[in-house]
Amino acid sequence: MKQLTRWLLGVGVVLGARLPDVAQTQPGEQAQVYTVTNDGAGGNFHLPQVRLANTAVARRINRQLLGLVTDYSSAIDSTASPRRQLTQLARECCYDEESRSWLAAGSGLTGMTYEVLLNQNYLLSFQFQREDQGLAQPGTSHLTFDLRTGRLLTLAELVADAPAQLERRLGYAISRRLHDELANVVANYGDDSTMIAHVAQLYGISEWNTTPQAALRLDMGNGSGGDPYESRLHLTEFALRPNALLLFYSVGMSRLNFEFLPDETYVFPYTRLQPRPLLQPIAQASASKKK
Repeated sequence: MKQLTRWLLGVGVVLGARLPDVAQTQPGEQAQVYTVTNDGAGGNFHLPQVRLANTAVARRINRQLLGLVTDYSSAIDSTASPRRQLTQLARECCYDEESRSWLAAGSGLTGMTYEVLLNQNYLLSFQFQREDQGLAQPGTSHLTFDLRTGRLLTLAELVADAPAQLERRLGYAISRRLHDELANVVANYGDDSTMIAHVAQLYGISEWNTTPQAALRLDMGNGSGGDPYESRLHLTEFALRPNALLLFYSVGMSRLNFEFLPDETYVFPYTRLQPRPLLQPIAQASASKKK
């Protein structure tokens, strides 16, 4: 009897204890993302589509996602299912009607793949990589949606930092990275001045000194002049991760030079930005995880 009493008291303590708070996901706060692919042996199209409680918003997002590839063709039946549209696109790029066979590489846009970078707090951010003539291209493209409305968001709607300031910070980061990359080339090809000069030209560096202190001076100057990369920057290409804003800068070069291709992604933690209300919940969640 005493054992039964102690057991009942123990159960009462457990039931009466306050359970830890668990964050609840609100309807529509996250999208259900699924992949649509093309039929047939040609093409490599893997496009995201979303499901949301608000079907009108989901349709708006899905049309924009499909448009990434279907807008390249006027022969696509926009009333067909997404899979059917991708199959039509694959046949157009990669099927030879005369020989009635699929081409090994295809022509023009032959594929698209994607990655979900962020899907929380009513924000959905994608990264896409396209294939041309069967070959993956080095640069990526990005779309970020408001899951409440289905609108594509601009950077100015997410951060309050002045565009000129962000461009300057990105320009300095690009300059530092390219000088570091050139220093690696010098380390690997130190006896080949022609190769070093060639890579410097690819990076748009007309003069260089590969010591860290000199590279820093080249990056920062005396603070009065503009950054050499600033005029080439466009802040329309961005994406979101749970802990940072991503900005991008691709160095154009032929496939023969891809061994010298630097990473195009530049990471700006939310703690070093001024998030607007749309982005503040994600920035606050990221800061809480670091504590």
